[in-house]
Amino acid sequence: MAAHHAQMTLKEFCPLYYLYSSIPGKIQKGFRSIVVYLTALDVSSDYIAVGSSIGMLYLYCRQIGQMNKYSLEGKMETITTVRLLSCFDDLVAVGTASGRVAIFQLVSPLPGRNKQLRRFDVVGLHKSTVTALAWSANGMKLFSGDDKGKIVYSAVDLDQGTCVPRLLLEETSAIVQLEYSQKMLLVSSNQRSLLFYTQDETLHLIGTKPRKSNGKFGACFHPALCKQSDMLVYAARPGLRLWRADIEGVVQDTHLLKELFGQEIPYFELFPHSGPIGGYRPPERQLGILRSFMKEDWVLSWNEYSIYLLDCLSQVIIGGLDSCGDIVSVSCTENEIFILKGDRDIIRISNQPEGLHSHCKTLLMCHCTVLCKSLRHLDVSQKYLFNTDIRLGKSVAVQSHTPCSRSSSITSCDSALGLAAVSEQSTSDLSSSRYTTITQEDLQQELVIKAIKVKRKTKRRRPGKLDHNTENGNYSEAITPDVDSLLECTFSYIKAAADGDRSEVLDAPSLDPHLDVSDSKTVESRDPMISSTIELLPQFRYPVEPELSVSSDDDDIYGHAVARSSSICFSCGTVLSSSLQLAESWMGYSGPGCGILSLVVTDRYIWCLDFKGGLYCSALPNDGIRWQKFEDNVQQVAVSQSGSLLWKVEQKTNKAFACGKVSIKGKRHWYEAHTQTAFVALSDDSAWIICTNGDLYLQTGLSGDRPCARAVKVDCPCPFAQITARGSVVWALSEQGTVFYREGLSSFCAEGEQWKYDTVSERQGLKPVCISLGCQHTVWALDNNGNLWFRSGITAKKPQGEDKYWWQCYQKFDIIIFQTLIQATQSVATATKAPVERVADRLRVAFWPQQPHCQFNLVSANNNGIWIASSRNDIHVAKGNLIGTYWKNVVPRGTASTTKWAFVFSSAASTKEGSFLWLGQNKKDLLCLWDQDAQLHPSTVQLPAEIEMVQLSACRDALWGIDSQGRIHIRTLSPSCPTGIHWTLLDLSQLGNVRLVSFSCGNQNVWACDENGIIYFRVGTQPLNSSMMLPAWICIEPPEQPVGMHLISVHTSPNDRMLWAIDSRGNIHVRTGISEEMPVGTDWEHIPGLQASHLALSVRTVWVQCPNGEVARRYGITDKNPAGDYWKKIPGLISKLTVTPEDELWAISVTSSLIRRLTKPFQNNISKSKTSLGSMGCEDLEDEWEVI
Repeated sequence: MAAHHAQMTLKEFCPLYYLYSSIPGKIQKGFRSIVVYLTALDVSSDYIAVGSSIGMLYLYCRQIGQMNKYSLEGKMETITTVRLLSCFDDLVAVGTASGRVAIFQLVSPLPGRNKQLRRFDVVGLHKSTVTALAWSANGMKLFSGDDKGKIVYSAVDLDQGTCVPRLLLEETSAIVQLEYSQKMLLVSSNQRSLLFYTQDETLHLIGTKPRKSNGKFGACFHPALCKQSDMLVYAARPGLRLWRADIEGVVQDTHLLKELFGQEIPYFELFPHSGPIGGYRPPERQLGILRSFMKEDWVLSWNEYSIYLLDCLSQVIIGGLDSCGDIVSVSCTENEIFILKGDRDIIRISNQPEGLHSHCKTLLMCHCTVLCKSLRHLDVSQKYLFNTDIRLGKSVAVQSHTPCSRSSSITSCDSALGLAAVSEQSTSDLSSSRYTTITQEDLQQELVIKAIKVKRKTKRRRPGKLDHNTENGNYSEAITPDVDSLLECTFSYIKAAADGDRSEVLDAPSLDPHLDVSDSKTVESRDPMISSTIELLPQFRYPVEPELSVSSDDDDIYGHAVARSSSICFSCGTVLSSSLQLAESWMGYSGPGCGILSLVVTDRYIWCLDFKGGLYCSALPNDGIRWQKFEDNVQQVAVSQSGSLLWKVEQKTNKAFACGKVSIKGKRHWYEAHTQTAFVALSDDSAWIICTNGDLYLQTGLSGDRPCARAVKVDCPCPFAQITARGSVVWALSEQGTVFYREGLSSFCAEGEQWKYDTVSERQGLKPVCISLGCQHTVWALDNNGNLWFRSGITAKKPQGEDKYWWQCYQKFDIIIFQTLIQATQSVATATKAPVERVADRLRVAFWPQQPHCQFNLVSANNNGIWIASSRNDIHVAKGNLIGTYWKNVVPRGTASTTKWAFVFSSAASTKEGSFLWLGQNKKDLLCLWDQDAQLHPSTVQLPAEIEMVQLSACRDALWGIDSQGRIHIRTLSPSCPTGIHWTLLDLSQLGNVRLVSFSCGNQNVWACDENGIIYFRVGTQPLNSSMMLPAWICIEPPEQPVGMHLISVHTSPNDRMLWAIDSRGNIHVRTGISEEMPVGTDWEHIPGLQASHLALSVRTVWVQCPNGEVARRYGITDKNPAGDYWKKIPGLISKLTVTPEDELWAISVTSSLIRRLTKPFQNNISKSKTSLGSMGCEDLEDEWEVI
């Protein structure tokens, strides 16, 4: 027996570094730094679920090595218990300290199963801390117990999306443990253990003797496969006793374990830890919560002080840990024990190392078994199809980390066939070394392999007669792509590319912009089909630093790391998808069908039309979206803002039908309203109709009782593609992207007078692909690059609006799907060996029955916010504040509009309000202008003769310059002479042979950097005469950096309270600890998330110019938090950047023009009621994109 147990040695092989690094130690909430404690743990073969003290559930997928994070809405509350379940869908249940229970239904890769993340809440029944959870095997029942003795049964119906809880049982003491099996609930409380029969709701006590002392003693079922009447129960008792009882509660055996514990206990071998393992030892050992583990008669017992693994049959202790005192939670899988100790220490104990190498043999055997059975039923054409699909997958779908489930790890047909094809290609050179060299990192480079179903054109054959195509091995004519399979392939391709883009932008090193990715094994952001996706980071010329902290969850936006994906905050039954997040609180959820062709939002409902003609609708309650199929075969949908009018354009016939008295449920009556219809727009009492021949018609006097009327033709200057109506305002979009608006509309004249060409759009060169009139007198537009624009002041009297510009919002949406469909068409044609024309025709039939007349409508607005649909089947909503940006060309007086400017920088004005701008066309001339001067009349500043200035910097009373030889020249500024009189050479004898390459002037201090990256500090901006003691240059140690990296530039704020620097790799660093008492600061801190080519500092914040010309602002900078919280990008590309002390941005454009950033806030009705602006500036009104 000893020899047997020696072979089953359980130990810790290696610390779980991958898990520690994925969970932050602290988070930043506003001005507070909050420590993250780990408070609950549960493990399965697929997932590791960890609860935390901040109400965040960290879920690590073990198959693909990816951490996801799920947030509970409301205040931060401690998660006290977690329970995983793998059945048809992967489920996670969590309980909190306030008595809340939440159920997460994870995404399943299996066909026909859940494709969006959902959450269900159980609230109101538990009033205290939830201490135990138990699932039924099919996931339809969840039992939860709290420390007041209440046990709640929740009936979960995943298909209907419901969760109905009720109070099942109430004990007099806290619930310690719950287990459920075969309609029996095993309950352990502080006072007793019992069996509760859920079918007839009767209970049986386990044993007749009461406990001598109360405590956390658990019970578990014997794991043997048997019928209900033969089941056994293990129950822990005080005094190291263990009962074995039947389902009637009758005790059959009592195991007395004191003698075993009197002997030497074989402890688990642990990996060396930095902290102490032992802790307080109680006066006597006790058993605790019980779990069956590894073998039928092995029982794992644990409490906060100890863990013991017992062999009840052989009466031996297999292993254990003693004298701990800080065990928080223990969970086990088939051959693993996971222990959560202390604040955040997780230990894995097993008989073999963790990783995929030990699992490869089992996995390969399972795959090969499925493979052999599958290949017997495949003909030659299907085998070739799978091989081709694998090659296609390498080019378009690698690194698309699909959420993993237990069923997908072994039983997935896609995985089996994918492995089959790979092994089939390399059968001749398989060897054992091929498997021993596989690393976990290699296996995480997961291929997504889609098995495309095909329909074969079969002919009735006479007996004994063969098909010539099959006989000759030519299968191209026999294979016709199936429409549903093509749609599935297309949107799987889109999703894979999106995931690949998100991971690639963060993790990839420097990428060649001319790189051909057609044969690449990774989906890179240079791929044209994903070029318009929402970017996490710009595509740098610098390699991304390897130490960049990246998480796949949503770290709150105040974190110092850039998150790869957003948090998931939603209510019961909400359908969501993970979304990207960069410094904004916008999020998105998945659409109901197969891509979104049209999106319309009213005051009460949201309507979506997919590419297959399915029309879906959902009400907009506070607890989430629930899609319902409304109609089929729809080409376009239009709804009035009040929702009283509903029109649809039918596929194939192009007939428009109007629905009277719209209702989501029940029968609907459609009236034929118009023929040959291409597009319809509805206001509350009229319908504007674009016909397929380009004519425009109007129906007026409409209502819920009269949904359609006689149409009147309206003249239009050119054929329109889209039209939008709201109140007495109508805008239209031509087929060439030209914008028009209608003048003269009123309640007395619904037709209006004439169409006017929008000159603002022409002046800015804006070519929208869809437009929509919104609330608060606004109009919204999406251009072909996915940029969102708006104008305000749109009224019936002034339909063109009050603004002189289109204002661009921060967020960029992916609406480019045509390139995606083209690429998908070519890929499917290649995979199926079918002609491209045939595949394209099938896609066209599936997507657009009348393609020339089918229009996207991806933007809509109601009183709740702005709604955007992307081509990846995602819908975004902004309910909060938005900031519009416009970069205005500025031509100083006396200069030509074609002047090419080389640089610009700013400083506080000497005597006046506002700032001075210093700019020049080259390094030998310099102009100065006052930004408050309406004429912007520049003054010429004479530079030292025959000297080329490398860098210039100015403050209120001095202008500094460094020439090509490293000498510093100072020009004194004064109220009487704002641009100075002469230059003075600064004495640098104190520095010796040091050569300065960069400097920055503050209010009273100057910072400089030499060619070796050493930082120097000087008090005083004026050059003193040689007879006086010169101010000393103080040497400041630079941040610790790898060999070959050093600081190259420094940037200080106009008030001397901030110092930021850039190193030779473009990384950004900030000097911390700067104050009036300590002007040199105390330490350096690296700022992750972006790489910079230039920094510009105002009094209160920092702006960064990225190597690709993008601009971002740092939010959250305070005296106590000099590093700030997060970056936020703004629209525009520039070549040089500066900011005034008052945070006004000036720049040199990519065409070398001088430009100034103008902003306009859009405050939604909801945010107006919630927020008082007070003295807040426009820049403080952050965009708020919210998930529903």
